[in-house]
Amino acid sequence: MNTRFIEAFMQVARLKSFRAAANHLHLTQAAISNRIASLEEEIGARLFDRESRELKLTCVGMRLLDYGERMLDLEQEIHLLGRPGHELLGLVRIGAVDSVVHTWLIIFLKNLQSTYPGIEVQLTSETSAGVYKALREGAIDIALQTHQIDGEGITSIPCLSISTGWIGPIDARISADAPLMDLLRLPTITMSHGSQPHHALRELYRRAGLPVGKIHHVSSISAIVQLVQAGFGNALVPLAPVRSAIEQGLVRMIDCKMSLPHQPIVVSYTEAHSSEAIRVVAELACRECDKFVRALPCLYASD
Repeated sequence: MNTRFIEAFMQVARLKSFRAAANHLHLTQAAISNRIASLEEEIGARLFDRESRELKLTCVGMRLLDYGERMLDLEQEIHLLGRPGHELLGLVRIGAVDSVVHTWLIIFLKNLQSTYPGIEVQLTSETSAGVYKALREGAIDIALQTHQIDGEGITSIPCLSISTGWIGPIDARISADAPLMDLLRLPTITMSHGSQPHHALRELYRRAGLPVGKIHHVSSISAIVQLVQAGFGNALVPLAPVRSAIEQGLVRMIDCKMSLPHQPIVVSYTEAHSSEAIRVVAELACRECDKFVRALPCLYASD
């Protein structure tokens, strides 16, 4: 089975677009379509439901996601057989937002260390704006963050996204299925200015026809959980980073009965400063993120 066909399938599944996958792989849309068609013919089943508005995977396509990821991982390991990991050397400076720090970052770093011991990592934790600025100014090599960073010379790899939701204190008077209007009239905690949850919160005020209320901006997930516990307000946050606090009963989820935007995860690096080590680390980060998200319960991951 041609792994290039598998790679095309994985990119279309991740980006939910034949055109976006073609741009990412520097191919024509027709070439991507031909690779998918060849793969479907070889497997004997459709991989995508093309009749729905949004490009969705069929049951066979969903099963192929895991197999495909394993095949591409094995292909990379085979290519490295004659080039031990310690031969890939270099310093890679990584900036990560708190949502990444509190989810898959440690798993990723452990895998990186065991696979490429010759790569030295310098890590910083920043707000979304801080990571963006650091990448633009060349202070970091790779940004693990929540925004698609556009611009000449920047490569951004979109990963699977995670769910956003409301959490509140255990002993709050507001019900666990409080209407959105009730939530927005109370003090709210969310992440730093310019973050994806901040933009989502402002959009909720707009949709509800309410003026923006009292918002506490906090860049630390741990601090947000503590503030919610102490009763300073309810919080609109990415749910995966606070999963442990929810399951331990430190805070509770609030269902506002409204669809909320998911939080994207994007791995970005500047092509001008990229080395083989940087490109390898960026690709590994994206794979580790996707593995983490696929293993999450439905409540915490996007569809």
